[in-house]
Amino acid sequence: MSLILVILLFSLLIFVHELGHFITSKLCGVKVEQFTIGFGPAIFKKQIGETLYAIRLLPLGGAVMMKGESGEEQLLVGENEVDSANDADAADAEPEDDSDSFYNATKLRRLIICVAGSFMNLLSGIIILIILFLPVDDVYAPVVTDFMDGFEYEGENAFMEGDRIVKVNGFRIYVYGDLTTALSLGEGKPFDFVIERNGEKIIIGDLSMEKKVFSEDDPTPKYGFYFGVESLSFGGRIGYAFRNAASFVQSAYKSFGMLISGQVKANQMMGTIGIADEMNTRAKQSMDELWYFVAFISINLAVVNMLPIPALDGGKVLFILIEAIVGKKLNPKYESYISVIGLVLILGLFAFVTFNDIVRILK
Repeated sequence: MSLILVILLFSLLIFVHELGHFITSKLCGVKVEQFTIGFGPAIFKKQIGETLYAIRLLPLGGAVMMKGESGEEQLLVGENEVDSANDADAADAEPEDDSDSFYNATKLRRLIICVAGSFMNLLSGIIILIILFLPVDDVYAPVVTDFMDGFEYEGENAFMEGDRIVKVNGFRIYVYGDLTTALSLGEGKPFDFVIERNGEKIIIGDLSMEKKVFSEDDPTPKYGFYFGVESLSFGGRIGYAFRNAASFVQSAYKSFGMLISGQVKANQMMGTIGIADEMNTRAKQSMDELWYFVAFISINLAVVNMLPIPALDGGKVLFILIEAIVGKKLNPKYESYISVIGLVLILGLFAFVTFNDIVRILK
């Protein structure tokens, strides 16, 4: 049952993303030739009006295939099926009529269509977080309440009770979990803190802080802070949901930056199999844990899809921005070739990460 739940939730995230593209395509007057969830052979398909709707064997992605924009998708769903979708309306539309083509839509409309999928994932993640936090009265806060005996950075020129930690080494602290992440990332290096005290921002820089044992009764090494909780009003719960969403966005782009810089190795990435396994683990813990992770993945999908990489929505946005700057459209044929190359590279990375996921799970 956990496995079935994971597949349904993962498919839901894909559906929400593609629904954003589908709705905005229709509103912008662009013909949608196929709305598909999953890749590979179709297990269900039905032609309704101008659009072929399909559910495919592998629930690992999806596509909204618009008129004039189906080059790279043919690798995923099969050229014959794309052609059959195109042929379905051959009797109803003149071959030379491309007024409802994606590439003949205005730059603004194409931009809206490309961004809509990620916007839907971001919105759905925020809605899940709001629902999760509505019953919550108190949460941990990155506000200093006390210090352990022997903590050396206490005083007016350092930390004081009531200080809210805002940044650590440039890492924004939206929620308490960000603080533990930032301290972990900065371990072994000097720390630069930005704190909020009495409404003012104060910088406490170049601190050589290391974890150490402060008490014989507690042998676990710590940094020496005590943090408290804060009570949430109704508005505070909504705000806390948005702060968690901002934390997820930061986590996504920081992780990508660490991957590019080599701080994180490619074999440490989590792919679809790893995500499914984590969902399964969370489902066994509690439904709240599961849905919190679903919100995290949904918002991460929103960020990743907007990266300026060919075959991703962000790559299409990049092409539109280049067109706006240059003042001339890129030939759709060449854009399709670039997207196919990007897709092949992404599929290669997907295969590599999936292999690592399986090895990690087996271990």
